[in-house]
Amino acid sequence: MKKIVYLLLLIQSGFMMAQTETMVTVNGKKVSINPNTINTANNGLTFTNDNVQLGGSLVKPSTITTTPEFTLAIAGLQSGVNADNIIVTDANGVLKTVPRTSFTGDNLGNHIATQNLDMSNKNILNIKNAYIKNEVELLDKNTANTKYFSLYKSAGVLGIWNSNKNMNVISIDETNNNTTFASTINFPDVNAPKILFSNSTDAARIELSDNWNFGTVAGTKSTANSGQFSWHNYSGNGATMKELMRLNTTGLGIGTTAPTAALHVKSAADPLRLEGLVESTDLTNIALVVGSDGVVKKSLFPQTYEVPSVAPGATYTVNLNANITVATFIVSTQNSCGKNAIVTFQTYNNVISFLGGQGANVPYTATVTNNDGVTQRLTATGVASCEDGGDATQFNFTINKAGSIITITNDGNVPREYSIIQTGM
Repeated sequence: MKKIVYLLLLIQSGFMMAQTETMVTVNGKKVSINPNTINTANNGLTFTNDNVQLGGSLVKPSTITTTPEFTLAIAGLQSGVNADNIIVTDANGVLKTVPRTSFTGDNLGNHIATQNLDMSNKNILNIKNAYIKNEVELLDKNTANTKYFSLYKSAGVLGIWNSNKNMNVISIDETNNNTTFASTINFPDVNAPKILFSNSTDAARIELSDNWNFGTVAGTKSTANSGQFSWHNYSGNGATMKELMRLNTTGLGIGTTAPTAALHVKSAADPLRLEGLVESTDLTNIALVVGSDGVVKKSLFPQTYEVPSVAPGATYTVNLNANITVATFIVSTQNSCGKNAIVTFQTYNNVISFLGGQGANVPYTATVTNNDGVTQRLTATGVASCEDGGDATQFNFTINKAGSIITITNDGNVPREYSIIQTGM
């Protein structure tokens, strides 16, 4: 570089053109001389064999000034290598050299781009933070597919955009932190958790807005009655899950993995407990019973049979809904004077046993009228007469049982309506 400076100085000052003069010595001899002959040079120049050449040490600070019209160019420079040093200028324009190894990289933060940056399939590494003003587009690895997904934020909503559907696939609202999915969420067919609630300080739950239903489907369309739902927890010590409840096409099983009814509850003891039940006085309510197999069923009892008006000496037949081995029957009637008659029987198959009763406060007397004991005559002697015409015999009747048939005969002197209640015991 010093040679360049000296050369420019030489060019700028110009070489002295040879001017010869003839002089006569004291001896009278004529001699031609050049009064401007240079025989020395410095400050980056050397004098060799009557020639001034570039090369040498500078002996003072030197400056070459260029202008837009008079520029400086050096042609024929040799190619360097990456390890070569780099020439720089300081704030005063002084040329200096900097080792290439001292350059750790270009500070891109000091630049304002005026065109797109093409990385030519190169990577951008060691990014600490990336601040995106508009959006990030993700192209397909298959360049033939020009559709893309993009990530952007607009009006407080973070969106993942699907250019193929021209809509957001997922939207997250920064105001309420709600996440909206535009379509069905499919999970891979692997044995692993799909939605996992972890480290929640409140109960993990799924809630629905008003007027929306929550539906679930298990199984495959091609397989009838396929699929089931199971509920597990980590019961007791250890990391083994225990199945607590299962819902399949048969029903819901609690404590069993093979429900055989719509609701199947199984436990070593006390499988069912109900609290807060309200007592009922409604005779139309149906009682629940438990069979020997543990199945809960509704009881047919008590059953009430209403007998319409039976004329004196007439018989009415009642068809029972159930004929059980042991049953209890309560027969009641009343007159228009507000007096009641009530009798209780217990039956074993067809045999009738009188348990007691009264008619208008007069005790009944029962008489078995056949050897099989299937018929009994009930008499309340001394009942007060009533304005409806009933005399002392008005509440007398005869009852008979033959399988699922009960017959009642009015032995009184006026028509009478009866009510028969059948219970299981």
